[in-house]
Amino acid sequence: MTNVAVLLAATASLATTPRVAIEHLFAAFNRHDVVALQKLYAPYAKLTSSDFCKPRMGVDVTRTYGAMFKAFPDIRDDVISIVIDGDQAAVRFRSSSDAPEHKFRFELMTYFRFGNGLIVEDDTIFDTQGRPCESLLSTPAHSSC
Repeated sequence: MTNVAVLLAATASLATTPRVAIEHLFAAFNRHDVVALQKLYAPYAKLTSSDFCKPRMGVDVTRTYGAMFKAFPDIRDDVISIVIDGDQAAVRFRSSSDAPEHKFRFELMTYFRFGNGLIVEDDTIFDTQGRPCESLLSTPAHSSC
């Protein structure tokens, strides 16, 4: 087998369907597995959220999830519904924490776009209840939900 064939075979084995990628994403999130989460995103992935001051790029995935898990050690996301159309998906889910200092429960919607089985766009929308946006270095806004 040529080097190109080996590379194509390895890449094909990494590719997955949007549904499988979403299932892996929520399972990794609920395990707080930042390494597994990063592997689901393309290096150039764009992340946007109602509480981000500006978009974050693929390299920021680890820091974004790491900061969230540090601020909310018991945070959990539970999928309510998934709608998939080709390489795009919309997911409605409930995020929650029972930590006394950060107790919350609210619903969010995320629009995903996939390329080669990886997330290339992740746009999350939710009610920030008027809180200002945050930079990557600040505490996640979920804390007062």
